[in-house]
Amino acid sequence: MRFSPKVTLSDRELFFLSWPIFVELFLRVIIGNINVFMISNYSEPAVASVGAANQLLNLSVFIYGFITVGTQIIIAQLIGAKQKDKIPKIITTAIFGAVFIGLTLSLTFIFFPTQLLRFMNLDDTLVTIGKGYIQIYGGSLFISSITASIIAVLRSHGLTRPALMIPMVASITAVIGNYFALYSPFGLPNLGVNGLAMASVIGNSLGLIIASRLLYHYLDFNILKLSFKRFSSTSLKQILTLGLPSSGESLSYQASQVVVTMIVASLGQSVLIAKSYVTAITQFVYLVAASLAQGNQIMVGRNVGAKEYDRAYNRGIRTIVIAVCFTVIISTLTLIFIEPIMSIFTTNREVIEIAKVVFIVDIFLESARAINMVMVSALNASGDVKYPLICSLIVLWVISLPFSYGLAIYLQLGLVGVWLAYAIDEILRSMLMIYRWRSGVWRNKNTFT
Repeated sequence: MRFSPKVTLSDRELFFLSWPIFVELFLRVIIGNINVFMISNYSEPAVASVGAANQLLNLSVFIYGFITVGTQIIIAQLIGAKQKDKIPKIITTAIFGAVFIGLTLSLTFIFFPTQLLRFMNLDDTLVTIGKGYIQIYGGSLFISSITASIIAVLRSHGLTRPALMIPMVASITAVIGNYFALYSPFGLPNLGVNGLAMASVIGNSLGLIIASRLLYHYLDFNILKLSFKRFSSTSLKQILTLGLPSSGESLSYQASQVVVTMIVASLGQSVLIAKSYVTAITQFVYLVAASLAQGNQIMVGRNVGAKEYDRAYNRGIRTIVIAVCFTVIISTLTLIFIEPIMSIFTTNREVIEIAKVVFIVDIFLESARAINMVMVSALNASGDVKYPLICSLIVLWVISLPFSYGLAIYLQLGLVGVWLAYAIDEILRSMLMIYRWRSGVWRNKNTFT
């Protein structure tokens, strides 16, 4: 296929689906950075503690993603195959599945907070700071899991703009709550990092209420009238057959980040703090690629459901080119302005100097990451879910993590070594994903053929 620089009708649909997702992700990241900024003014050790705790909390998102990702793929294919009558049963099954996984995660964080933080290789001071935070926030994950399943349903129907309301309200509520928790206006007590967790719980609870209302308004589905009679073990098997490998790829990546954080923690508190800041900033860099990948997933899923495989293939290739172009521009601008950006968070020169070198490597890392995001989402949408997982497991755990340890610890490159290992990982996987997409094997993986 020759790539045409002209904007096509398909491109317009991609942007229509993707821009609300971009706004949602942007809000999530900006809120996360505001939190980092607030915490850095409160206590830099708290930045390290909360950052490590968030690695575990982020890991849990991909665990209940077994349900959300599988649900989104199936509904998109059902819409493309014009089998909408099967969707209510999928929604019911997905919500029950989300409740079960969410409650399991919540109980784990409530009863084992200290053990989880010690597993992250944190010292006693950081464990003490983060224990209450991870216990409160983690205990509410069942709320987040239900909300995520509803958002997946709305997005699959192309309702990305209404779905935007859910994280927007949750995020704004959390930021306001963070201000009250850390800065004690009107003589209110200072709740510290525990207050941050409480604010997030309140925000996520409001998000669930809004999500439920949107689901009823647009799809006439009332979660208050859920009946276990409409639960389908066959549908759950379909969801998990697609969701386990699909979200498993992301889960594998996030789990590797937990191990990397443990490696970085052994380099000292300053390096761990630097990683928290750098990670917060890089989230902005890949926002466009992430949102395009999710919009692309919806379109590819519908095309595959309708057996329009050439359209799905061309859509995937065009989205790669668009995502990489945006990513290179954004990552280059980030490198140029990295010093003033870092100065927003810290005046620690050691931390700033580490970040300046890391972001040179990050240009190559983010370009390859953009390809992976688009291709993995496209392959998952087609039903080809095992290949990305297998590649992730092999490259991440056999190549990337050993390189992280060797470059960071053995060659004493510190955080720069970790980022070099990240780049090697993303480049290798992007080559494997493009090869798979071009091979056309995914054309035979349609769930409803």
